[in-house]
Amino acid sequence: MKKLVCTLLALLMLLTCASALAERSDLTTMGFKVASLNATNAHGWRSVYDAQLREVAEEYMELGIISEYQEFCPQNDSATEVQMFETCINEGYDIILINAIGSSGLDACFEAAEEAGILVVPVDNLYPWEGSIGVQTNQYVWAGNACRYLCEALGGKGKILQFNGQVATSGSSVRSDTWAEVLAEYPDIEVVYYGAHNWSQTESKVVMAEVLASGIEYDGILTEEACVGILEAIEEAGAAYPKAMTSDEEIGYLRMLERINADETKIDFYIIENPPGIGATALKLAVRMKAGWEWNDGVLADGTDGNLVYYYEPTLIVTQDGSEGISLAEALEMTKDMEDTDQVSAYITDEVADACFAE
Repeated sequence: MKKLVCTLLALLMLLTCASALAERSDLTTMGFKVASLNATNAHGWRSVYDAQLREVAEEYMELGIISEYQEFCPQNDSATEVQMFETCINEGYDIILINAIGSSGLDACFEAAEEAGILVVPVDNLYPWEGSIGVQTNQYVWAGNACRYLCEALGGKGKILQFNGQVATSGSSVRSDTWAEVLAEYPDIEVVYYGAHNWSQTESKVVMAEVLASGIEYDGILTEEACVGILEAIEEAGAAYPKAMTSDEEIGYLRMLERINADETKIDFYIIENPPGIGATALKLAVRMKAGWEWNDGVLADGTDGNLVYYYEPTLIVTQDGSEGISLAEALEMTKDMEDTDQVSAYITDEVADACFAE
């Protein structure tokens, strides 16, 4: 009988422990040290990325979820990026959010962080580290929807310019591959120029000016952001506007389109969100991961390098007449109090973040 009682007590203890493990840890008791390592802050998208991350970090510090938050920016210098990553490891941060410069050169840092028990979350540019869980806007949707709209706006035929951001990054590579898949469905669409502008309005203006000076003829422009610089080059050269072009979430682009299309639709366009708030989204998810919360089934998708990915699904779309998403007029009203260099951006709520994990 005594043996039976002991066995039952042991079983009860196991069940109690299992129940405790299944419960979510209280985030407000965590006090995590968090570092953000952002490749550059040299253009508007990255500046908003930093600002919205900081916004959530400050809120979480008030709640006790975070005890310390620090930003690091190597300004696209790979050696500095490694040094900053090593500093984060040596200073004992609990969480490192990294929007890396490229897709190589950081393996030793990831390994060292792993050995130190530090959670490293690749954000936006998904560094290919096996076993990591990254956070990214669904670039297959972002690139595919915009490219298909452009092709249809051109009637399925014509010549286009293709501008990537930075070819070495995972996001830009996904967009290129997705564009290629969509363009294969439109054999009468010809890409007559390939270029890159590092998502910079300044660089896109220079590259577009070179295209115009070369005399290349085109009907549409397929680009990863940086549309303001492209249009500035066109206007300064007195060249014709493209019949259609794709996305840039900078407010100045919306206002340029309003002016250009004031009397008639000279440029058909498709804007789909690629929110800089993806960094803030990653922070909300990272603190829950570090606290030991378990992901719900089906929330994460398989990556391409033995990793897993939380994809933010873009939903905000802007077209001239609102035939898809909202109209340009509605978008302008939504953003009327924002600066030209601001970005249309959002991040998930705490309720959405909570719902990603088992209760």
